[in-house]
Amino acid sequence: MKYLTECPERKLLNDDIHARPYLELNPPEQVSYLALLVDREERLRESEHLRLLCTHFGRPDAVNLDSKDISIDFGLFRFKMEVHAEYTHYKFIRQSSLMDPFAEPPILSVPEDWLRGLPGRLLVGIQVAIVDSSTSKLNLSPENLPRYFDGNRLIGGKIAGGNGVAYSDFIIHDDGFSRLLIANHHFAPGQAGRCLQRLLEIETYRMLALLGLPKARAIMPELPRADRQLVELTAALDEDDGHSDEALLDVLTQLAATVENKVSATYARFNATRNYASLVNIRLEQLRESKIEGVPSFTEFLERRLSPAVNTCNSVDHWLHQLAQRISNVNQLLLTRIDVRRKQQNQDILESLNRRAKMQLRLQQAIEGLSVMAITYTAVSLLGLVLAGVKSIGINIKSDLALALLIPIIGYFVYLGVVHIHETIEKEDREQNDR
Repeated sequence: MKYLTECPERKLLNDDIHARPYLELNPPEQVSYLALLVDREERLRESEHLRLLCTHFGRPDAVNLDSKDISIDFGLFRFKMEVHAEYTHYKFIRQSSLMDPFAEPPILSVPEDWLRGLPGRLLVGIQVAIVDSSTSKLNLSPENLPRYFDGNRLIGGKIAGGNGVAYSDFIIHDDGFSRLLIANHHFAPGQAGRCLQRLLEIETYRMLALLGLPKARAIMPELPRADRQLVELTAALDEDDGHSDEALLDVLTQLAATVENKVSATYARFNATRNYASLVNIRLEQLRESKIEGVPSFTEFLERRLSPAVNTCNSVDHWLHQLAQRISNVNQLLLTRIDVRRKQQNQDILESLNRRAKMQLRLQQAIEGLSVMAITYTAVSLLGLVLAGVKSIGINIKSDLALALLIPIIGYFVYLGVVHIHETIEKEDREQNDR
């Protein structure tokens, strides 16, 4: 195949299917799980911080620390780190046969200073115990299980088609972790790791989906006020009760800016809420859960708790977008009315200018007529003086008759001169416009 031109992304796309493999678990096992939200700056510090842990345990060159999926065996525990879009999760795993499955979690083997310096903000922390029901000395009866969860009410179900059971209380205990117990009845090879991954992802995606809820609750009280303000603006626009269109437009523009700001600030989070909630449902289906009599199942519990929160986010998001659309419609109507009124005003101004231009033309024509008469009178007066001078030197001329005969001739030539000036000016204007 070397003679074929290969797609540059071929190997990357092919290898992606093998990324983030499931843990290989051999019960009894304990797992400490952390999921931390990280921003861009915190993400840049993750590799160097992991290098500190590797150095502490004498494994400075254990793996490629820039990978998005890192697995290292430190002896005291196995370590797994996965980098995701907006969070990074860490697993600390070790085999254990303690009578109390949550008494000494593997995270206690990790230096406190290193944990304290982890980049990001903790979103999910779970202590997990995976036991083998056939060999474990733990009392896994429904009556005894709550003692491992500080007496809290349990959520649980049969998983993987009945090959195991899982229990949790979804409560953060005094150590800052919630608890998850998985009992293996007869898991197939690798099935325990897959079930663990799905249960951890269910809790992680649930919490990520709920990140939109505080934003929705903060915005919700403001929406009715914005809605009422829009109704008042629409009523003022409809009634036309003397409000200035420009004043209405200023208020509407401010309202539009407020709503659009909230749409922009929440769009990504609410969209993520929908996507993460969808992933929770997918993982619940993959869990192949069946109900344990008298115990609320994971599916039942999460549908009852998560769905209302997601619906609240969707409702606020829908309300915001509806408000933005309605504001846009009202804004368009108001701009149309302002535009029509301005066009009418411009039309009135143009008609007024036309009337003034006609009046000025008439005045100009009257003045030009008077100018022709004045120039003719002046020319005739000057000619009269010339004829009087000629008569004074003895030449007998009938000056009065001559002047009378010359008046129409002079007036005609003066008129031709005025017309010529008009034609010259109009010609220059046309040439100027053509350019």
